[in-house]
Amino acid sequence: MHKNKAIAKSIRLALIGGAATAALTGVSVANAAEGEEVERIEVTGSRILRAEFESSSPVSSFDASDIEKTGVTSVDEFLKFIPSTSGFQLGATTNNGNDGAKKIDVRGLGFNRTLVLINGKRTIGDVNGDGAVDLNQIPLAMVKRIDVLRDGASTIYGTDAIAGVINIVLQNDFEGIRVNASYGAGMKEWDSEQKVLSILMGASSERGRINVAMEYNSQEELKQGERDWAHDALFPNATYDDDGNVTGFVPVASGSSNSRTIRLNRAQRDAIVAAGGPDTGNWIVDAQSGQVRPFTPADVYNYAPVNALITPNDRYQFALNGSYDLSDTVTAYMDALYTHRESHQRLAPDASFGRDPAIQLVFDNANNPFNDPSSNPYGVDFSADSYEDAQANDLQGIFINRRFTESGGRLFSQRANTFRMVSGLKGDIGDSMSWDVSYTYAYNEQLDNTKNYHRLDRWQTIVNDSLCQADSACSAVGTLDPFSDFGSITPEQMQYLSANSLKDFYYGDLKHWIATLSGDTYEYFELPGGSVGWALGYEYRKETGEFIPDEFSSEGLTTGGASDPQQGGFSVDEIYLETYLPVLESLSIEAAIRYSDYDTTAGVQFDSTNYKVGFDWRPLEFMRFRGGYSTGFRAPNISELNQAQSTGFPLVDNICEFADIRGDLTATQLANCNADGYTGELGFAWQAGYTTLAPETPLKPEESKSYTVGTVINVPGFENFNVSIDYWNIEVDDLIGSTDYQLLFNSCMDSVGYSAPACSAFDGNNPLDGGLPADATFSFGNVGKLETDGIDLEVDYLTEVEWGVIQNFGVRFSGTYNMSRKETWAELGLTREMVGNAYPFEVYPEYKATTSFNISGADWNLFWDVRYISETVDALRPASITDDNIADSVFYNDINVSYNWNNVGFNVGVYNIFDEDAPRYHSGFNANTAPGTYDTIGRRLFAGITVDF
Repeated sequence: MHKNKAIAKSIRLALIGGAATAALTGVSVANAAEGEEVERIEVTGSRILRAEFESSSPVSSFDASDIEKTGVTSVDEFLKFIPSTSGFQLGATTNNGNDGAKKIDVRGLGFNRTLVLINGKRTIGDVNGDGAVDLNQIPLAMVKRIDVLRDGASTIYGTDAIAGVINIVLQNDFEGIRVNASYGAGMKEWDSEQKVLSILMGASSERGRINVAMEYNSQEELKQGERDWAHDALFPNATYDDDGNVTGFVPVASGSSNSRTIRLNRAQRDAIVAAGGPDTGNWIVDAQSGQVRPFTPADVYNYAPVNALITPNDRYQFALNGSYDLSDTVTAYMDALYTHRESHQRLAPDASFGRDPAIQLVFDNANNPFNDPSSNPYGVDFSADSYEDAQANDLQGIFINRRFTESGGRLFSQRANTFRMVSGLKGDIGDSMSWDVSYTYAYNEQLDNTKNYHRLDRWQTIVNDSLCQADSACSAVGTLDPFSDFGSITPEQMQYLSANSLKDFYYGDLKHWIATLSGDTYEYFELPGGSVGWALGYEYRKETGEFIPDEFSSEGLTTGGASDPQQGGFSVDEIYLETYLPVLESLSIEAAIRYSDYDTTAGVQFDSTNYKVGFDWRPLEFMRFRGGYSTGFRAPNISELNQAQSTGFPLVDNICEFADIRGDLTATQLANCNADGYTGELGFAWQAGYTTLAPETPLKPEESKSYTVGTVINVPGFENFNVSIDYWNIEVDDLIGSTDYQLLFNSCMDSVGYSAPACSAFDGNNPLDGGLPADATFSFGNVGKLETDGIDLEVDYLTEVEWGVIQNFGVRFSGTYNMSRKETWAELGLTREMVGNAYPFEVYPEYKATTSFNISGADWNLFWDVRYISETVDALRPASITDDNIADSVFYNDINVSYNWNNVGFNVGVYNIFDEDAPRYHSGFNANTAPGTYDTIGRRLFAGITVDF
């Protein structure tokens, strides 16, 4: 840290604002008289060492005590409720679609558009996934402060810093030994237990400083069946009057049509209609009569109770942060983190998920009820003797969706090891320059183990008498009747069917060199406001990654889909320059530029030049204005550069269901539904297969433009009463990703003769299969543009009082008004506004806020926090055809009390005091809601004890 005796002018503006202003913009600065020696440090959002912390960019800062009073056990749990987060937050509350990672989405722009730093330097991200940083790797015991920079910072830090930066500052000045133990649990049944045990040690000498932490962190599982509101997969069913008109909708326990479903194609349905039967694509063998009948909503499988609502996660962590003065001008420093994580998820039992007729029922099966003309809807004998007749009549390829309830569920577990080490040297050159050279090495490895998927090849074998008898392993367990009721599959048959266990391995590493030279011009010249600050530097970063799938996964032999091996990497050379210009005592200008040159193993080369200009103007002693304009970029990550074919099963709103009374369809969509679609009551959620292909052209980096403008007011007459308000605007071009399935389906349905570009995603350009949303295939690539803007408001007031034992009173408000989040899909020519809407996973509220009230005495503190999320509207289904298409607004109230007695600190609190349930809305995919946005445990008690030695 550089020190300087002639910087009074450069810190004057910070001193006018006082220390309280820093709560809104960074950290405080001590008073300094003319000529005093003042410490200069690097602050979040700048490489220039400076003694003042006011910046053109808005920064929120939270210290360890802010985190402790919430009772959370990981960084993501704390950050997910700050107002600047939106969209989808990934953590222990996400079961379906998670691999144990924890990630944060600032501004709703996606995990990989928020850069996470540790002590101002990069750490390894999800190399074989979206590239975002897993926050599991940060032990809470080692967190000194978290800075959230709510502005683009690509010119300072490079790729990914489009929405902002989360900088986690590690403990560096603690002395002694601190032991902490905490416990938390849902108060309903004392479930979902959280346990943390940590030790923090610190020591210093005249030349050296070191802090070391060790932590064990455990989160226990909570199943959906343990909360009434999540126990059933709810779906609205219609109520009718005597004339058959829909009078309303009521939620009923529903689930997946993949239970014991027989699914027919369009030709088969037409044959039934021609014979006088109903026009329905789904049938079932009645468990009581053994006859084939139409599938009803009562036949669905309720997958919810066995799914996890809170996923278990155990972490064993070690952290170190230290420095040593090699001389009066040179300091060596180092920080290191290691985390071993064991995490788990569970989903409902696997099903055959009739995706491909080639692996579906072969009719040479004695138990096949379709062999008996009296029990099937065709009146046709489908036995082996007449199979050629079935082929001739195009009545083959019936899909059998059998849920394997006998397995107990699909189980997923991960064992991950993450290591990061930074070592460096820094020092001074005279009184006006500083230098810093560092090297970061980090790696992450993860072994995924999956149990109770079934083998598609053996499913084809075990339901066919002749094939099963020809396979000794199958004949030993006997032919399986796919139409039989649940519980009829024997353990031996289940063992034959199951692919246990699938092991996928991921590995990635990062090597990062940084060399920075910074200083000011006070020895040479000064502007009217003071000396010019500057920083210039060079970075070299190399990342590599590899994914080795299980052989069953790589060959696509399970319903987990096909997973191709991946191996790749990239390197980047970057140079940057930043300057701080105090034009006047009341006006300063900041500017920065960075050039990045990428070389990838995928054969893609690209470069990017980005710049930033900002200002800080104080026309009045109590008021200042700040703002800036910057460009940014996000380079395609390793997984995107090596993107191969992959298949998922997104939730789809069948826009043809109750098409005549929806009220939100275009005339073309309505006509297509009435002509080809299933316009009656489906009565359960639908998932379609969606395959994304490798990019057709080389990926380009995303490019962004952003600007902010705001004001900070130190309210006159109040020493510590500060208000800040900032408008922000971000635009991202050449967005990398895959086009949303629902957009493809809706767009194709909105074209005459299925002629829209989106229709190319469907086989034969037909978006309907048997009247229902068909499987789709579309390319991954640069798909369009994303635009978002809004307003941040922060209020901070702290004062001393004389209210008996109460000595201090404080209030802090932080809120975000999201004005717009607009996505434009270039190839489809479509735009959608997302603010105020709720999707199967993501929620984009218009307003999000937290308010904290604090009173304290000599040795105690009482906090009352109120968290608010405004209501959102279901983006997929209108109110006319559902019982609930609103995710209601919610207030969460939390109370925390802490007390210090000598060297012992006690901390007790209740989270979600009034036991607010997560808001339900129709399209909520996990537990009828969005667990990444809302609290799913309910009222929770937490308590902790800290002992200092």
